[in-house]
Amino acid sequence: MAGTEFTIRKKILSFLGQKFHIYKSDGSLLGFCKQKAFKLKEDIRIFTDETMSEERIVIKARSIMDISAAYEVTDSKSGELLGVLQRRGL
Repeated sequence: MAGTEFTIRKKILSFLGQKFHIYKSDGSLLGFCKQKAFKLKEDIRIFTDETMSEERIVIKARSIMDISAAYEVTDSKSGELLGVLQRRGL
């Protein structure tokens, strides 16, 4: 999907956590994420929609609370590692 644009919208009023909707450039829903608050090691799961019945992607931090953390992006169905995201520290 090189060169493809996506829009991520965060739901503002979510109690104890965050909700994100991911849209394609044509406005159709591509995915949904509900992230729990107060987690020491990030574990983000992207689903097809708000029913959270079909998981698409898992993004997990390699370590606990790291300023320049690395995140592994994995395909939920095949278990294949898709890539690694690196956050730059200070």
